[in-house]
Amino acid sequence: MTNPEKVYDFLKKNIRNGFCDDCLEKRVGVNRHEVNTIASTLALFPKEFTRVSATCPQQCSSRDKLVTQAI
Repeated sequence: MTNPEKVYDFLKKNIRNGFCDDCLEKRVGVNRHEVNTIASTLALFPKEFTRVSATCPQQCSSRDKLVTQAI
């Protein structure tokens, strides 16, 4: 499975749960820089994914981050 497929699959399996790039890195095993690129690309498909600046729903940090979610 390619790294984009790993991120896509993880987000689809966790539909409606948002994850920041740091959390995706930890859960999927893809480096953060690549996660950022993949998640930004997925956000180009607004009927399937959202990507917004928000506090991570996984409570990994109190600061706003880019959070990606499958819808």
